[in-house]
Amino acid sequence: MNIVSPIDCYTGYGITGYNIWKHIFDINNQSVLFPVAHPNVESDWNTDCIKHGIDNKIHFDPNQPSFKLWHSNDFFTKPYGNSKYGVLSFFETDKIQELDKKSYNLADIIFMPSEWAKNVLEQNGITKPIVVCPQGVDTNIFNGIVPEDKKENNTYIFINIGKWEIRKGHDILIEIFNSAFESHDDVELWMVNHNPFLNTEQTNKWIEFYKNSKLSDKIRFFPRLPNQKTVANVMSYADCGIFPSRGEGWNNEAIELMAMNKPIIITNYSAHTEYCNSNNSYLINIDQIESAIDNIWFHGKSGNWATIGQNQIDQAIEYMRYVYKNNIRTNNNGLKTAQNLTWQKTANIIYDHMNN
Repeated sequence: MNIVSPIDCYTGYGITGYNIWKHIFDINNQSVLFPVAHPNVESDWNTDCIKHGIDNKIHFDPNQPSFKLWHSNDFFTKPYGNSKYGVLSFFETDKIQELDKKSYNLADIIFMPSEWAKNVLEQNGITKPIVVCPQGVDTNIFNGIVPEDKKENNTYIFINIGKWEIRKGHDILIEIFNSAFESHDDVELWMVNHNPFLNTEQTNKWIEFYKNSKLSDKIRFFPRLPNQKTVANVMSYADCGIFPSRGEGWNNEAIELMAMNKPIIITNYSAHTEYCNSNNSYLINIDQIESAIDNIWFHGKSGNWATIGQNQIDQAIEYMRYVYKNNIRTNNNGLKTAQNLTWQKTANIIYDHMNN
């Protein structure tokens, strides 16, 4: 196979690309890797498989199937040849732009991370075969080990991970937290939200929004974390994930918290419904959708996302109070879900469909 993908430790696409590539290479070490831009790797990554994949270009065969993981508006370019062409991308709203429709329909086969995303493509007129291909989680990194000093600290810690965005519900999460608790409650909210696409002024505006609130002394902000092991370490000190998101393409952090044996509170909408259900999550019911607008990335032309109204806010508040008062700090059903979502399975689905 020929694989076109970002390989880096800074973006969701890059981490996904590395994990898929690593297991594709395990299946067939003659596969060829065409990185999008220069690879940036973590210290414990298998750089040999990356180097070998790039070096395999000397054996490039245009008759071998080609798979591309990247933004859909760049599916127009692929390795030279007329062989089978497969693509995988992510999106967060229910509308596909005209340019993206054309690019998707250039593929011979389309891989989508969720049934929700598959349905969106079909409803938007994509006619090519679509295969649901759930993404994975590395349980060697996200392993559920609780640090000794955490065991001695009874403070109940809620955590939200994901770049600062209205889409991720950061505009209403602070209202939820402040309404759920009082100053005497032994709780904290940890915010891990570095967004490389925001300037310093925009980032500081978000932080000040949280600091100028009732429970600001219970909120902790984290800078950009350098690698996945550090992310997992921060997660290990938390007790519950909170994700009032309006739309997700997959939501790596939610499944990673499940792998860490943590309960999660999350909206019952978009791609993470592929693995979030009433058995492993505290689901915030969504009863309406609205035009996706944040005036930065979404301007009302790219479809709809979930409406987070008072009903959703009230439900999230009650969930936060419930897990705190009942000291719920584990999630066995979520752990089982995560253990079943492996990158090996993801790679197998792609390889098998590309070579049949």
